[in-house]
Amino acid sequence: MKVHHYGIAVKDLDAAAEFYIKALNMKELFRTRWMGENLLFLESGSMKIELIAQTGTIGEAAHVAYQTNDLEYLAGRLQQEGIVPSEGPYVLENGWRTVFYEGPSGEMIEFVEEQ
Repeated sequence: MKVHHYGIAVKDLDAAAEFYIKALNMKELFRTRWMGENLLFLESGSMKIELIAQTGTIGEAAHVAYQTNDLEYLAGRLQQEGIVPSEGPYVLENGWRTVFYEGPSGEMIEFVEEQ
């Protein structure tokens, strides 16, 4: 398994995108609105980041997403261990399948399968 992307909470989606595009030579992958949040994915080579527009105080909205080749198998294995999703599974408009789990300290962990 490898890291798929890092999620970063930002106050201004466009200003953040401009910064990461300039600072890390990233390009826009896609924008979407998901569950009331505006999201923007950027990439540079194999690195992806997800910018998450926050309307209020920025809290602990950062997360790490791991890429898997078989989300259904992974979710089933975690279920057998008594670990249930906190959100999802979902299918995004670009075909990615995703599911979120809460870690033992409240950290958010995402798993993504690209289709």
